[in-house]
Amino acid sequence: MTTMTYMNSDRIRCAFQSAALTCLSSLALASLFAPGVFAQAPTPVTTPDVPESASDRTATPVPAVAPPIDLSGTIDSLPPITIQPPVLDLGFMAPRIGNKGTVTLTNTGPKPLTIAAVTPSCKCTTTSALAGTVLQPGQSVPLEAALDGAAMPQTHRASIRVLVEGYAKVVEIQLRAETAMPVRAVPPIINAVEGKPRQGRFVVESLDKKPFTICAVGGRVPEFIGYNASDAPRAQYLVKFDLDTWQPEFPAYLAIETDRAECPIFDIWIRSERTIPTSAFRMKDYRVNAGRIDVGGSTDVSLEMEDAGEDILAVESGSPEVQVEMLGQKVDAKVRKVSVRITPKSPREGLLYGTLKLYGREKEQPLTMFASVRAKGAAGCVGCNPVQGPPAKAPPAPTPVTPSAPAPAAP
Repeated sequence: MTTMTYMNSDRIRCAFQSAALTCLSSLALASLFAPGVFAQAPTPVTTPDVPESASDRTATPVPAVAPPIDLSGTIDSLPPITIQPPVLDLGFMAPRIGNKGTVTLTNTGPKPLTIAAVTPSCKCTTTSALAGTVLQPGQSVPLEAALDGAAMPQTHRASIRVLVEGYAKVVEIQLRAETAMPVRAVPPIINAVEGKPRQGRFVVESLDKKPFTICAVGGRVPEFIGYNASDAPRAQYLVKFDLDTWQPEFPAYLAIETDRAECPIFDIWIRSERTIPTSAFRMKDYRVNAGRIDVGGSTDVSLEMEDAGEDILAVESGSPEVQVEMLGQKVDAKVRKVSVRITPKSPREGLLYGTLKLYGREKEQPLTMFASVRAKGAAGCVGCNPVQGPPAKAPPAPTPVTPSAPAPAAP
């Protein structure tokens, strides 16, 4: 479940919405496109077919060095460019596996257009280099965009901004995708910040529409709506939750165990003031899904961090039931990858939930980890051993009574 940083867009609006040349000349081109991350919202997505170019003519090749931008005669409007498809939908992506797609830009105006810059709104997106490309009237050019894969399930929202010489407003292409495992929850986040309802429901469904079984939710027997445990497995379930049944406090991540071999466990982030991850290091994710672990076995996971220059000196388990061992680390494409082995100490089967900590020279980073421990060779839900129902809600505390002062003694 992931932290996002929202960048201030005032400078961008200043550059593209003002026709005054003083505003444009006072900002460097790079500052016109400060990267940011758009809010993510769960949306079922399907990868569309990319239509062919609107014209068979080839756009003018990109020169080695883009020509200087001509700010004279700047028009305070959008350039006459159409985008097909209007939204670049990259569909579902497996964790750590990105995807790419293409949109077509077509000059629908009567004059040639020069693309000054193409900039994505976040560092997770890269595009083909079109700066300096000249589009004659009626000409089209493909724009390819690639989205990096995320470690954990999440939805993605971003945009690609195209600046055309002579126009103050930018053409914006919306990009969306979803990193998902074969089984997912909708929504992928339970919003439990102060003032929000602490009871509700969510959907758990398989992407391929094949029936499956939910073995446990948070280590407990699931509470379904409109489904009984004796019914045949389904491809979609409606599940209830009640955060007040967790004592003394609900977990940061609600782990869901299933009988799908390729998706034994995944999670829903319970977002609250208390569960916002501590960010000592810039981690790709602040939770560790160790998948299925056989009783008596172990599993190796890779923890990715963007602090490539920060050596990790040690790793420590925060639970007496788990042994954590650092196997090594390496830097790949400016990302430090720390290899860690997780070994349950107890023969207990079911949900394994705890913490581990990475130690640098001066900083330390806590992470939440979870796994589904099952007997070796056991298929389906065998070995999940969920708790038989959530504990009852704690009764309200009695109102304290202040004793009355004793009556004065009779004279």
